[in-house]
Amino acid sequence: MVKKVVFLYPGQGAQQVGMGSDLYQTYPRARQYFEKADRQLGLSLTRLCFEGPGEDLDKDLHAQLTVYTVSCILTDVLRNYRIFPDAVSGYSSGFYAAAYAAGCFDFSYGLNLVKRAGEILLDEGRKINGSMAVVFGLSHQKVAQICQQVENVEVAILNTPRQIIISGIDSAVKNVMAISLEAGALDAYPLSADTAYHCGLMKKSGLRFLREIEDKQLKNPQTPLMSYRSLKWVTDKRDLKKVMASQLSGPVRWVDLIKRLCDKRNVMVFEVGPGHVISRTVRWIDRNIKIIDTATNAKVMDAVGKYRKI
Repeated sequence: MVKKVVFLYPGQGAQQVGMGSDLYQTYPRARQYFEKADRQLGLSLTRLCFEGPGEDLDKDLHAQLTVYTVSCILTDVLRNYRIFPDAVSGYSSGFYAAAYAAGCFDFSYGLNLVKRAGEILLDEGRKINGSMAVVFGLSHQKVAQICQQVENVEVAILNTPRQIIISGIDSAVKNVMAISLEAGALDAYPLSADTAYHCGLMKKSGLRFLREIEDKQLKNPQTPLMSYRSLKWVTDKRDLKKVMASQLSGPVRWVDLIKRLCDKRNVMVFEVGPGHVISRTVRWIDRNIKIIDTATNAKVMDAVGKYRKI
């Protein structure tokens, strides 16, 4: 018997042309949120989601905003079917949708947070010529050791026990890729990110973001919300503010988060957002975890059916 439901939210990288179009056609709330996002942002986020083109959708800030919007819509759709989480968290920028699901702010303010965090990161990133890359086939400890040898680069994300993302100054990232391959990595390749996300070199981004977050727009979490950096529960809105700021330059400890949130067999996990990136990483971490993706309305209905059978 399932005793715990966990909602996990994807970040940049989950975007796909066409995402959310069936939700727009099916649910009035989806249309309201798409139209609200278009007005607030001053761009046709709706058309970007439905039609692309892919190269525009894949731009960092566009990807973050569109994934957030679709994820919030799916949260409300699941609520409509009486599916509520016992705990939530998100992968990188997916944390904002998780915080929305936890009742920490409304959709519009969350959209503003995603936008400002993305803008600040890109602005600070231009000052350091940063980049990111994937190292596949080495342990976290080994990759971290190589980063220490090179300097100005560090482990940014633990996707799986053997898929590590590094972040830092571009020349240092390339150096770590080369050394990793020599050390036996199965592969190492650059990511299409515009800057060095989740890297200590971006600490000023967090300080700038902290000053812009409006206390009056935040609420205490109504559902347990876990930070992907500290692996601790967000205690209240003051803590939330600090967590959101510090996470911009802190690592995504995804493997540890999954083990902590989904450590029992009686847990049902929902990937709430477009695509199925989260599902793939979770299965690499622990194939015993039950995870259901909700990227389309058809998958939502399948998820509802599975939930009602438990």
